[in-house]
Amino acid sequence: MRIVYVVESLEVSGGVKVIIEHAEGLAARGHDVSIVTRDARHPWIAVRVPVTEVRQFEAATIPPADVHVATWFPTVVPTVRARLAPKVFHFSQGWEAIYPNTAHRWDEIDEAYRQPVPKLLISAHLLTLFQGRYPGPYHVLPQAIRPEDYRPSGPEPEGARRPPIVGVVGPFEAANKGIRVALAAVGRLRASGRDVTLHRASQLPLSEAERTLLPCDLYRHGASVSEMADFYRGLDLLIHPSFEAEGFPLPPLEAMASGAPVVLTNIPSFDPIPRDAASFVPPGDDGAMAREAARLLDDADLWKSRRRRGLEVAGTFTLGPVLDRLEAIFRS
Repeated sequence: MRIVYVVESLEVSGGVKVIIEHAEGLAARGHDVSIVTRDARHPWIAVRVPVTEVRQFEAATIPPADVHVATWFPTVVPTVRARLAPKVFHFSQGWEAIYPNTAHRWDEIDEAYRQPVPKLLISAHLLTLFQGRYPGPYHVLPQAIRPEDYRPSGPEPEGARRPPIVGVVGPFEAANKGIRVALAAVGRLRASGRDVTLHRASQLPLSEAERTLLPCDLYRHGASVSEMADFYRGLDLLIHPSFEAEGFPLPPLEAMASGAPVVLTNIPSFDPIPRDAASFVPPGDDGAMAREAARLLDDADLWKSRRRRGLEVAGTFTLGPVLDRLEAIFRS
């Protein structure tokens, strides 16, 4: 099959990483796969399929194919209207209408989801948002990573190092990521007398607002895939404080695959992660987050047990089943 992914930008994001890995995986299976985008100049990730940069999406710039996959909402209507593929899909990794930074674009988002094309969803909980509101059919894809990219090296640690290194990943400016909550939790750990080292990673530069709220010891901005793998391997714990608007963020799986236990919020998109593989706390509850973090950091046996289980679970979120499902959907 000839498959074209239509992507607004290849800027740093977990969603873009997912799209690229799907495209590369399908190409490795013998399909003719390419990406067309309005913004290709981002060196954070190597892209092993052809990429075409265009000024705008229209019939003259979107290559004909057997399958078109529109991704972020601004790509959907132009891809459908181009009528250059017998099969067009809308790949949704979260409903942009409930993201604080895009909610003001409701009319565009609504028009994109009203297109009469099948929807590919990264999380089953999105079905409850879309069914009865927008046309389907709907196909839920499992989330996936490449565990081999994150595998830890060396002997298993006996517990968290002293002082422990706690990581928080995501842009401070995106309210649905809950970074303020994670920083408040780390602040509580420090206020309780624990000497905690904080490592941050984000797509965006460190803002003065975040610096004022809680200084960090290391800040990674726009890190590459390999740099992020090293970032995770250097952690004793990842705190990931997402609110319910999130689709299925990658950092928890990547951290688990790197040997770092995680504290997560109890939101629907994390339902595929077994309850014994991570600590789950209510969204927005920095006190509960700090208590769970302290419990893991203080109990070496629990920390090791959670680390082993995390590695085991992350190893099941592989790309193969996703590609199998995509091939079956595209051929149906």
